[in-house]
Amino acid sequence: MTTLKITIADIDDLGYYNGPVDVTDFDGNIEIDTGGDRCRFKTSVNASGYIKSSGALYADGYIASGGYINSIGHIHSGSYIDTGGNIDSGGDIVSVGGINSHGYINSVGYIASGGYINSIGHIHSGSYIKSGGYIKSHGYIKSAGLVTCKQMQIGEVVSGELVETRVLAQTC
Repeated sequence: MTTLKITIADIDDLGYYNGPVDVTDFDGNIEIDTGGDRCRFKTSVNASGYIKSSGALYADGYIASGGYINSIGHIHSGSYIDTGGNIDSGGDIVSVGGINSHGYINSVGYIASGGYINSIGHIHSGSYIKSGGYIKSHGYIKSAGLVTCKQMQIGEVVSGELVETRVLAQTC
């Protein structure tokens, strides 16, 4: 499988990727080594393999991979995050849309999603977990703070406090 290596030479003064390869539908792995700095994308980032970053990873669109997504820093998506493997972040994981992982989701910081959070494995946050929709975890859910969602569909909160925000129909 081909591996695209993005370096600091492919990043402009504002921190955006300006390399020659289209990353919106890349057939292979993407490795980002910006010396620990962030790498921003004005588009979506989609790799058939894994995505690995030595710094923070920001995309104005979605972030998707057939393998895992690993970042030493934050992972921020202006749309959704979808992976065929694990999501590992040394910072926060933030998505305007949903977060879907076919492995576990692990964040040193908080995990926040405007939509659902779905994980085949565990969900672990060093801060809080907040979902604008439901949370499904086929493993445990650990949070150093609140776990907030409209509805916990699958999963057990083993640390942190669950707060469900759904509005139930009331009869008079």
